Amino acid sequence: MRMTSVVKGVFFAAALVGMASAVAADKKIVTYEGDVKSILRAHCFKCHGEDEKKNGLNLSTYNELMKGGSNGEAVKAGRPNSSLLYQAVAREGDDVAPMPPKSPKIPDADIATIKSWIEQGVVEVEGGKSKAPAFRSLEFKATNTVAGGPVPMPENLPTLNLPKLAHANAVTALAASPRAPLLAVAGQERIVLYDTAKRATIGVLPFTEGIPYVLRFSRNGTVLLAAGGRGVKVGKAVLYDVKSGARLAEFGDETDVVLAADISPDQKLVAIGGPTKIVKVFSTKDGKLVYKILKHTDWVTALEFSPDGQKLATGDRNGSAFLWEAETGGVLYALSEHKDGINAMSWRADSEVLATGGEDGQLVVWDAKEGWPVNQATPHTPKPRGTSLAKLPNGVLSVMFASDGNLYSTGRDNALRAWKSGGGKIGAYETVAGTLTRLTVSADGKSVYAGDLYGNVWVWDAPTGTKVEPLVATK
Repeated sequence: MRMTSVVKGVFFAAALVGMASAVAADKKIVTYEGDVKSILRAHCFKCHGEDEKKNGLNLSTYNELMKGGSNGEAVKAGRPNSSLLYQAVAREGDDVAPMPPKSPKIPDADIATIKSWIEQGVVEVEGGKSKAPAFRSLEFKATNTVAGGPVPMPENLPTLNLPKLAHANAVTALAASPRAPLLAVAGQERIVLYDTAKRATIGVLPFTEGIPYVLRFSRNGTVLLAAGGRGVKVGKAVLYDVKSGARLAEFGDETDVVLAADISPDQKLVAIGGPTKIVKVFSTKDGKLVYKILKHTDWVTALEFSPDGQKLATGDRNGSAFLWEAETGGVLYALSEHKDGINAMSWRADSEVLATGGEDGQLVVWDAKEGWPVNQATPHTPKPRGTSLAKLPNGVLSVMFASDGNLYSTGRDNALRAWKSGGGKIGAYETVAGTLTRLTVSADGKSVYAGDLYGNVWVWDAPTGTKVEPLVATK
């Protein structure tokens, strides 16, 4: 099936090459004086006006509103979902008191006006200037980042006598080597290695800690990171030598599973996270803890170092995401657009753009330099079955940028979707019978692999969208 199915009006490929903050000329400019003040007067001035300023917030003038209150900024230009004012009137913030309190929500039309005003850059008066961040081109320019030397492939891996499974394990983790025709697939207490050129199993690595929930090759393809464990029992991250299969190092001695992990591009740091809500970053030189990140308030479910090694992105089950300085753990930005747990994230090869996908069904593309959402979509909304009108669970389960800048995602609609970073079609590959849990892309960007709940690993030809016969199940 070729990529001809269009996801109507949800995610434009232009979002991946840049997006101007200026509003289209034919769209009405919403202003504080002309549109928003009257709404705030009708519903908010009693508690947040000149006479009473609860929490130090005065909304009666533009300048006072922009000062914010004791809880911080009331509005963030261009970002309504991160603005306390919008969260309060729309009643979308879990930690934000509703406005007005003990009263019905203000009319939807008024909420929409406030949202548009913030999106357009909180303009004060007609002809005023938007405060939204200026346009910055995010066009992807491919560079040759492939390391030199022999292509790292397993050789003469030791024979393992692991018990044969009664049925295939759901694919909980999947990774393709960035330099070789090599695919790693998570199984029960094992990692199955496939030669994708020969479509054959090369060998199996033991993961005695339990189930791997993360598989990551190092940027040069010589090391494989596996992380996981057993619920409420043990969690660990392990580094393997790809060529020999030998264990190189272990990190973490967790009392619960590790759900998120990565190795830095220079292989000096390993980061892990999970139900402890703590991100721990270790040195690969001596295994010692370098720093902890304590900001998350729920399970850490996703993390990844940027390809240039400068940043670390993390996300949790509450929908919070952050960018940190990779070396020190200093916070750079809070990425506050998701309304539910973050399942996956992926950096583009140039480290300029980050994609996140979550349980709220949103796929968000971020300008990583500014901490700014370039665009948002809900591309994996399942269709009702038969005549049923019941709403099916939404969710983006896996996302990945390929080496050529193309973006791929899977979700609970059983579909694999793709967008061209250079402005091609928005398309959907052929669906499969089972939910696609994890995806990865070959080093050359020509093949996309996605694992499902039944242990199958499906293969698509990326240029045409044609589905190829699946690899064998992970028994």
